[in-house]
Amino acid sequence: MNCEYSGAMKNNVVAVIPARYHSQRLPGKPLVRLNSRPLILHVLERAKSIPSVDLVMVATDDNRVADVVKQNGGMAVMTPPELPSGSDRVGWVVKNLDCKIVVNLQGDEPLIDTISIQNGIEMMLRKTELKVISLGYPLIHEEDWMNPNIVKVLTDEFNNAMYFSRQAIPFFRDRKFSPLACLFQHIGVYIYRKNFLLEFLNWKIPAIEDAEKLEQLRILFKGGQIKIVESNSPSVGVDLPGDIEIVEKLLKERDRN
Repeated sequence: MNCEYSGAMKNNVVAVIPARYHSQRLPGKPLVRLNSRPLILHVLERAKSIPSVDLVMVATDDNRVADVVKQNGGMAVMTPPELPSGSDRVGWVVKNLDCKIVVNLQGDEPLIDTISIQNGIEMMLRKTELKVISLGYPLIHEEDWMNPNIVKVLTDEFNNAMYFSRQAIPFFRDRKFSPLACLFQHIGVYIYRKNFLLEFLNWKIPAIEDAEKLEQLRILFKGGQIKIVESNSPSVGVDLPGDIEIVEKLLKERDRN
């Protein structure tokens, strides 16, 4: 096993937080301080609060991140620096771990809606036919629809994803933008069956994934389904330096409530 864990798990659910140190837009992002605490510790705390999660690990390529996590009572696993994506880091960590369900949590979202993640895990535990679940928040503002930094997802009547894009989808031929029941802002949390995650990571990257730079399109291209669970709140992440002050204020508001 490639991590320091050998205990029993009640639900066989592991949450892994990929935390790459060398972010292009915000170098050292996992250790950026929000209200005097490193970002990664905020995310770790949220992950540990999800009731059905048996084990939380941080997957990182940098000893500085691992040290901070371990010094604060968390579990960190060093992953090879050449891994191409966060999903690959998650897969590398869990490949020899005795678990059934893997939650891939983004390391830059300290305000993630843990209730919706719990709902997704419970759905996965109940419905054995599901292989991947993700989250979406109703997209109601035209400026968000136009924003290429916000990934949009369209779903069918059964809440399965039909397509993801950074582009403004769908195209409204006969009228201006209007909110749709099937249009969501995608929130990058994934709940996988472990065996499916490892299979997915071995698939060849299709042209459409390469074009959009959205790895979840690989699943749709292969004919797979991604169930979208509606989130109770939009997730505001830390992606750029200007996001730090915004997220700090939101964290203070949350802690007051």
